[in-house]
Amino acid sequence: MKVTLNWLKEYVDITLSAAQIADQLTMAGLEVEDIYTAPRPFNKVVIGKVVKVNPIPKSKKLTHCHVDTGKDIHQVVCGAPNVQEGIKSALAMPGAVLQGHFHVESREVFGVPSHGMLCSESELGLTNRAEGIMLLDKDAPVGRDLNDYLGEQDTVIDIFITPNRPDCLSVIGIAREIAAINHLALKTPDTKLNTIDGDIKEFIDVEIDNPERCYRYSGRFIKKVIVGSSPYWMAERLNLIGSRSINNIVDITNYIMWETGQPLHAFDYEFLNGKKIIVRTADKGESFVTLDDKKHLLDDETLMICDAERPVALAGIMGGENSEVNQHTHTVFLESAYFEPTGIRKSAKKLDIATESSRRFERGADPNGTVYAMDRAAYLMSRYAGGQVLASLIDNFPTKGAPLSLSLRTDQVNRLLGTQLHTQQVSSILSGIGIEIKDEKEQQLDLLIPTFRPDLERPVDLIEEVARLYGFDNIPNNTSPDVDLLQPQNKLVAFRDHLRAYLAGLGFREALSLSLVPETQANAFVPAKMNTVKLLNPLSADLDVFRPNLLHSLLHATAYNRNRQMHDLRLFEIGNVAYEDREKAFVETTQLALLIAGHKAVKSWDQAPLEFDFYDIKGYAEALFDKIGLVEYDLKESEEPFWSGQSVKVTVGEKVLGAFGKFNEKILGQYKIKQNDVFGLYFDFDTFFELARYDKKFQAIPKFPTVPFDLALIVDQDVPVGDLRKGIFASGGQHLIKCVLFDQYKGDPLPTGKKSVAFSLTFSSKERTLQDKDIEKDIQNILSHLNTHYGAQLRPR
Repeated sequence: MKVTLNWLKEYVDITLSAAQIADQLTMAGLEVEDIYTAPRPFNKVVIGKVVKVNPIPKSKKLTHCHVDTGKDIHQVVCGAPNVQEGIKSALAMPGAVLQGHFHVESREVFGVPSHGMLCSESELGLTNRAEGIMLLDKDAPVGRDLNDYLGEQDTVIDIFITPNRPDCLSVIGIAREIAAINHLALKTPDTKLNTIDGDIKEFIDVEIDNPERCYRYSGRFIKKVIVGSSPYWMAERLNLIGSRSINNIVDITNYIMWETGQPLHAFDYEFLNGKKIIVRTADKGESFVTLDDKKHLLDDETLMICDAERPVALAGIMGGENSEVNQHTHTVFLESAYFEPTGIRKSAKKLDIATESSRRFERGADPNGTVYAMDRAAYLMSRYAGGQVLASLIDNFPTKGAPLSLSLRTDQVNRLLGTQLHTQQVSSILSGIGIEIKDEKEQQLDLLIPTFRPDLERPVDLIEEVARLYGFDNIPNNTSPDVDLLQPQNKLVAFRDHLRAYLAGLGFREALSLSLVPETQANAFVPAKMNTVKLLNPLSADLDVFRPNLLHSLLHATAYNRNRQMHDLRLFEIGNVAYEDREKAFVETTQLALLIAGHKAVKSWDQAPLEFDFYDIKGYAEALFDKIGLVEYDLKESEEPFWSGQSVKVTVGEKVLGAFGKFNEKILGQYKIKQNDVFGLYFDFDTFFELARYDKKFQAIPKFPTVPFDLALIVDQDVPVGDLRKGIFASGGQHLIKCVLFDQYKGDPLPTGKKSVAFSLTFSSKERTLQDKDIEKDIQNILSHLNTHYGAQLRPR
């Protein structure tokens, strides 16, 4: 947001330098990015009066002018269409240099001597207007240096405005900040109009079909306007802040937008069919040509301004080519409205149009500022375009924008800021930025928040305003703040951090990735019968859905690393995932995911390289279970489409914790990972946290010896080893403390469909040394249980 120092001085009595103002604004949260003097890149340019104009016979456009400089009459050849006897303009004398590179010299043109050059504002570097020579006031003193006549050069201040401060996207908004900081009064321009009698509804009516998208629509009818050039001061200011001068009507609407922050639009009334304005959404597939001569295909969410027959503007974004003001316009319908911010932002993004108007509407303009800005523009049109303003106006206000009521306690302000402010001081600071004080008590203020400050929603927002306007430098240093810093620990955050440190200790590196992914890759990871969460307005086609599983992100990271010769990987990530359930509701959860790929041990002089396998990822899963004290869990076959046959689902009771296994070649191919050596794991993080137990107690080393026992069984091949292990523990009695599978065999001489499994069992007692009869009893119970439930038989020797 650019403003000029002279422009600001119209609204607040500033005596500070631009540098001092820049420092104040920056310390108040409005970062000033640049300060520079407005350029006047010319010299030896004086005010001249054209006293005689003759055509040049050999040229259709050029004229032979005699220009009085007060001392001499200079003959000058000029091609401008607006040159005529009696006008005063800028004459560059021989030897003048314009914009640092163009040198003006005496010469002959078609045999006519030319001693100088009548200049346009563009040639002087003052504005963008190049269609004719610069026209000066009738009372401009002939012969005076143009630089002296124009006065002291203005200063431009370029300010970065954060998205939450739409009120500062205006010169008045910046002036209000300066006034509040320096305890000065804000002066707003007068909007008193000289109007003519008449009922506007005789000429035009307004219908709002979408009041939820258009909260307010105001309009004025202005007759007998004369479209021409804007006054120099207006064109210069617009040029300095980066806005192009077009004509007086359009320039006034732009000027008021920069001044007040309220976008306006002027329609040529003759092009509005049916004497009606209708605010509605577009029909799907409807097309529209904007002022920049670009055709846009619209959807049914784009808000339009239409007449009785067709669209005439993209609401809040840009006007239409079919109703723009031109040199033949005589009657103007002036629009000033408030449009719902989110809808404007979505439409602007979809159509790839970014304008100063949409920038203000999508951040939140002032719904109660439409009439003021409109009347200010109508006043300037009557003054600089000769317009006659109809006394009545249109102001449809279906959705009222009432000021927000808030209460603020002074002790709360002082406690958070470490200050000792009085209620009257706080009241003075807040009233300086336009906040109305409804009631002032000893320790409390009842306030009305103006609608031009949509960012002030809570008392803490007001405390921030007090802090920045009181001055951060004025807040005393206090090494013992009143704020209680002894906050209770967030157990979930502590658990996350503890887990991250543990995984780093196991050799994993943490990945931090985008949560937005391409839908083509995300579909494989969506839970069964669920859908992806699609973005309504994606940044790109490759970032169009929210990731449904962290394994996608880790596979993407694997492909990225392997393309850069990093083949051996241990990665983990903790982050959010989301999907759409059967009821079309969005479900967002947190996941923990691990990925291993390549070698767990590289080749060296004393060992061959060792590749990761399924039991490595299973080992990491068991290490995590042991870390949180999880003992009771089930491993079942996983049917998710991205796994190969080596995969299991982890359940705890009725809860599904997650899964781990080896990725299949098809899913690896989608990421262009060529080697089929990648394993992954994912757990629901919140469930994992709920299952964590920290009630482990110290146990002394057993005084009595343990008793080992090997148990070899023959069972059907489809009986899971995990089920057998659970059955052993269930029936092994109180002395069984350990059960480890150490052998598994299929083939001859076993019968077809059978397999042999062997477990190493460990028995122990804290009270005594176990005897063979104790163990034999437990073994018989185990064999009986396994035979009954799984058909297991003791393998013969």
